Order: sequence, then C-alpha cells, then structure tokens
Amino acid sequence: MIQVPVIAIDGDASSGKTSISKMLSKELGFYFLDSGILYRTMGYIKVNENVKFDSSHDINDILSRIKLIPDKEKYFRVNFNNIDITNQLYTEDIGQQASIVSQYSLVREALLVLQHSCVSKPGLIANGRDMGTKVFPGAKLKIFMTASIEVRAERRYRELIASGLDVKLTDIQNKIAERDDSDKNRDISPLKLASDAHIIDSTDLNLETILDKILELYNI
Repeated sequence: MIQVPVIAIDGDASSGKTSISKMLSKELGFYFLDSGILYRTMGYIKVNENVKFDSSHDINDILSRIKLIPDKEKYFRVNFNNIDITNQLYTEDIGQQASIVSQYSLVREALLVLQHSCVSKPGLIANGRDMGTKVFPGAKLKIFMTASIEVRAERRYRELIASGLDVKLTDIQNKIAERDDSDKNRDISPLKLASDAHIIDSTDLNLETILDKILELYNI
C-alpha cells in the first residue's frame, strides 16, 4: 500500500471534493473511492434492515455482504447482497442516517478494511472526511476542500433539482449546517484539517482552476 500513491481529499459537504476527485481520477488514471458511500451504505442498511451497529457480530455480517467493485471509469461502486445499490445512496435522508451511523466506533474501524482494499496501482483518489487524518495518514498529497455554506447549499440544491426531486433551498442549507455540526463535533474521527493538508476554498473557483492547482501540488 505504501508504494501506491494516494491523494486524500477531505472537506465539507458539497464543497466540490467529489467533482474534483473524479476529474483527478480521469486525469491521472487513478481509481476513485468516495468513502462517503460506505457510510451511506450503512445508513441505507440502517433504514432497511434490523442491525445493531454496536454489535461486532452484526457489523461483520454486514461487511461480508458488501463488495466494492470499480466500474469502467475506475469509480468504486457498492454491491450489497449482490445488488448494485450505489444510485440509491444519495438522498438527503440517507445522508442524515450516514452521519448517525458514522459515530459508531465499530463501524468506522470495520470500514477501514474496505477502504484500504481499494488501494491499487496506478493510484487512488480517496475522498471523504477523515482520509488524510485517519484512513490514509501517509497519503502522498492531502487536500482539504471548503466553501461558504450558501454556495454549498446552492450546489446541492441544483443537483437534487436536476435529479427530479422537489426540495427547498432553505431546507438543504439547514441540513448541511446540521451535517457540518455533526461531522466536526463527533467524538470519533471528526472532520478536521490534517497538519500537512493544503486548503482549497472553492467558493469563487471553478473546477478547472482547482484541478490545475492540485496537479501542480501533486507534481511538486
């Protein structure tokens, strides 16, 4: 794992980290892991199955039924019970459940195994909230993405509207604020800046500019 380069991209919800991670994956030919889908998977399971998230037995049973499979673009997707559930994981409700489930230490420790299994040549773009601090502390490059909450809410609102959902901007902003508070103040692996991370504020930057900046940092 040490010999395979990892770029860890952490940051606030809707700060642009997923979009820029996909662009980096394409540019460098690296695999892409959105670690948030693992917690969203747990949130999905919380809604649909009777599971005790403080039980090692239950957590191990769940993990045995989860498989991460890269698609043709090298993006890891989630199979649960041999069914691809990835497209069902991006609702606001599942996101809220994911934030709750992520507070269980057994869940976070168990998912480390899945995340580490994604490290493959030629490299990995690891996107999340504790990639640089907890999951891949030895990553070759660490980026922390942020943006104003107003801009982040607007981005998420446009995404949901485009997908056909009927949502209100004020509701989205309130949910993002709640998610920020939960992520930054939880006891286990809170969202925080790694000491060697580069901060990128995407409020007034386009993705192409951010991509160029990260590639410059990677090649230093």
